[in-house]
Amino acid sequence: MVVALVLFCWIGPLVYRTNQVATALQLANRPPSVRFPLGTDNVGYSILGRLMAGGQTSLEVGLGAAAFALMLGVLWGSVSGYVGGLVDSVMMRIVDATLAIPIIFLLLFIASMVTPSVPLLIFIIGLVSWPTPARLIRAETLSLRHREYVDAARTAGGGHIRVIFRHILPNALGTIIVNGTFQVSDAIIALASLSFLGLGIPPPATNWGEMLSNGVNYVFEGYWWQVLPAGLAIVVIVVAFNLVGDGLRDVFEVRLRRR
Repeated sequence: MVVALVLFCWIGPLVYRTNQVATALQLANRPPSVRFPLGTDNVGYSILGRLMAGGQTSLEVGLGAAAFALMLGVLWGSVSGYVGGLVDSVMMRIVDATLAIPIIFLLLFIASMVTPSVPLLIFIIGLVSWPTPARLIRAETLSLRHREYVDAARTAGGGHIRVIFRHILPNALGTIIVNGTFQVSDAIIALASLSFLGLGIPPPATNWGEMLSNGVNYVFEGYWWQVLPAGLAIVVIVVAFNLVGDGLRDVFEVRLRRR
């Protein structure tokens, strides 16, 4: 499902070419037809073409925010768990304080202060998502830092940075990868929530959340095609990444049991 949606979003526009910049009000709110397989929206954009363009933005933000959150969370959690003591306590209290604030409030506060763009949304969503991987990696580091091979690396003269990056993080790779798939789906939902509340990327750019927000205004007039495709795409991609995460978790758990 993930591969199919990626091909749909990036290869699809090469096959089904549409104008996603100039509006065509004379074509507004057309139902699905041969010319417009998924109909048109309130300003005449093809819903199918809009779905492809919005999918590119949603996946870019989802993958980018997940990568940024993982990078920050892995560094924070590994240092906290490896050093321990007062440093660990202070760093974890910062994480706890961040987790205590509802994510949607943080997103709304930050997004309302700036003009959203794809890089900025990646930064904002990643910035509020890093505490979860930080706690997971800290827990893994606490269980790994007293293993024999880590003690041997220290005895052989290995520095702290070398021990973390060569001996601890590679053995926590399963946790990192599994959490990364869940971070992607969470970031896509966060982007859809922001866009639904009107804090997404300004037109003519779009994403699936913004399409859903615009379509809700017309659904009671019977224009179901303005809501169903975007909503279905969000559900499918989130379920797909969660299934990938579940599968990877099962694979890594089996390997750990064999060890």
